[in-house]
Amino acid sequence: MTQRPAPSFLPLALDAAATRRHALRAGAALLAVALLPAAGAAEAELAVGSALPPLSVNDQFDRPVVVDAGTRLVLFAADKAAGDVATEALKAKPEVLAQQRLVYLADISGMPAVITRMFALPKMRDLPFSVGLVRDAQLTAALPRKAGALTLLVLDQGTVRGIEYLPDAAAVRQRLGIAS
Repeated sequence: MTQRPAPSFLPLALDAAATRRHALRAGAALLAVALLPAAGAAEAELAVGSALPPLSVNDQFDRPVVVDAGTRLVLFAADKAAGDVATEALKAKPEVLAQQRLVYLADISGMPAVITRMFALPKMRDLPFSVGLVRDAQLTAALPRKAGALTLLVLDQGTVRGIEYLPDAAAVRQRLGIAS
């Protein structure tokens, strides 16, 4: 019986130890690459003293909402629970947004488009204030957040001077000076 040569696409040394070493190296490389974005995101989170880059999104009526050097406060809802807190607090006195140069942003990037279109937007259009709708999570990836709480960024000419987490509507009303 004659031996056939090994196909050219197979490595010459196929011993178990070499295969295992190769798999471990490949796994380590994949893990390192997978962790890079997470490490970069953690480093990029805004902190006191950071410059907040100008940000522009549209509101529930498709009108532009801009965070620029004139914005004094940014109220950011990273999840639905935080959005509910903001709605409850701001409904009582929607004029506080203009009075305090406050911009309210809600991250809806994780919401399916059909749910946004059929349920969320019609409900938001009934609100007496503008909600800047963040449809791309990368726009606000650097904003600090805590689950269920609103993030309040205090700004001075685009520089973050303070970061607060407001867990409920009472805390929002107290911080913004809205009478209950």
